[in-house]
Amino acid sequence: MSIFDKLRAIKLSMGRSYRQIKGKLYSGMTSMPGFTSFVPQRLVIEPQDLHTADPQIAQDFYSGYYALGGITIETRGLRPFQIATENDAWEKELYSFVWLRHFSANKDILSDSHARALVKEWIELKPEDTSKFNWEIETASKRLISLLCHSIVVLSNPDHEFHHQLMRSLGKHIKIIRRLIAHAPEGMPILYGHIALTYASICFSGNSSSLNTHRNKLAIELRKQILPDGGHISRNPAIITEILALLLPLKEGFNAIEIAPPNELISAIERLLPALRFFRHSDGTIARFNGVSVSGKDLITTLLRYDESLGSPVLDANHSGYQRASLGKGNLIVDTGEPARGELSLDAHAGCLSFEFSSGLSSIIVNCGAPEISEDDTSQVWRTTNAHSTATLNDTSNCRFENPGTAGRPISGQLFSRDLKPEISRQDTSSSTTIIAAHNSYVREFGIRHQRTLTLDTNGDRLFAQEWFSGPNKGDMRYTTKDKVALRFHLHPDIKASLSANSETCLLETREGEQWRFDCPGFEIELTESIFFATLPAPKSTWQIVVHTKAYDKPEMNWALQKIQAT
Repeated sequence: MSIFDKLRAIKLSMGRSYRQIKGKLYSGMTSMPGFTSFVPQRLVIEPQDLHTADPQIAQDFYSGYYALGGITIETRGLRPFQIATENDAWEKELYSFVWLRHFSANKDILSDSHARALVKEWIELKPEDTSKFNWEIETASKRLISLLCHSIVVLSNPDHEFHHQLMRSLGKHIKIIRRLIAHAPEGMPILYGHIALTYASICFSGNSSSLNTHRNKLAIELRKQILPDGGHISRNPAIITEILALLLPLKEGFNAIEIAPPNELISAIERLLPALRFFRHSDGTIARFNGVSVSGKDLITTLLRYDESLGSPVLDANHSGYQRASLGKGNLIVDTGEPARGELSLDAHAGCLSFEFSSGLSSIIVNCGAPEISEDDTSQVWRTTNAHSTATLNDTSNCRFENPGTAGRPISGQLFSRDLKPEISRQDTSSSTTIIAAHNSYVREFGIRHQRTLTLDTNGDRLFAQEWFSGPNKGDMRYTTKDKVALRFHLHPDIKASLSANSETCLLETREGEQWRFDCPGFEIELTESIFFATLPAPKSTWQIVVHTKAYDKPEMNWALQKIQAT
């Protein structure tokens, strides 16, 4: 790490520590008996929760099995909030109350009573018994939204004492979230806070004075975070789904109280829906870039029902830093952008020029994706360039990673750009699309520039490319001493792969029976193990095609992926 990167890391670490200390102090203050809040009188609407619900999960809760955060914990007669666990993801999901949707789906008096008992138990917790995530802004915002969206279940019994308890707690949420927003990390934590407060402002009677304030602040944040092409400033495509699932019910909530939604909210939705379709493969999954993990196909299908355009997705998402080509059943999505910066890059990957390719209902070439839960794996290897379908130089990622902890966490934290300076152009005709992209991230350290030209044609049945390595400004690599290139193509776990006897061709077969051939003339092809993180319940073993070369000796590589049989 350079001296500039070290200074940047120190500054980031100090800022993070300051915010954590301030958050803990404030969390303690808000738990004091004298801390008062606005107490709403009643709820006038119950917004819709668009997430898929499973009544069986509510039954499992009643039986003492809490499947949250990727693990299942048996309470053995204890209350869930009494469970001591080192699993942060489990605690975050427990305290976010997103599981209330499963109780709503159960539509059972006993289930409603259990949901109400869990909420009451949480309200009556002593400060020393709560989780460190209890008043973390994203967790608290999700909890407020969940309580509002499932208030009919929680308040199904006309218990006036509990009703007052809940109203007082909801008011406390508003006051705390207002304060937490001022010191929240960039990106989704702040947006969650503003969305939660806007939900509350349309749900409470007698709260009209704050409606305009929250509506205006939400509008400002939406303008800041949603890019003109519908992408999110973090460049994580999965966040598009997350935001839409919050904004669509919010829009309907405004209509229910006969108040016009903010223009920025309508505009954001109109941009987000086409962006969701941009990143979606035909198999229903979201392309695995910059933090995308398991795709909630049911939720995506639900969200796309609100898209009235019904046309082909946009192909050029230049503001977000992605390109798409679609012909026939073939879909190509390429990362051509600068990485997110600062706190927005905590989930960012070093995957510039990586791509994914799918045909029909089969993803063929993918990136490794991110695990749904990374609680027990601090290496974060899925963020490295090696975990992406692109070229890696000298086994070095094309971006650096902050190291705020020990040597045991070599690539954790924020991502530092190596002056990528990506270049992008495209050529579209009626029969083909060519995407030309380059980056300079290896120039400073190794004196090598990487350019990739991808062409999709033959009605989506052929993808061919040229990889070109040159010196700075497209010049010669005169003083290059480190130029080992590994060109990687990670395969989806459903793909069967086999090498030819001379290792010059790799044959691929999809689950639907399509057969494809990968060729890289003049180079030996290797088929080695890989891992696909974006799957449940755990990552899956898969394969990757790897082609090795030395950039100085062979600066140009040509390869092709072509369908040879369709069923």
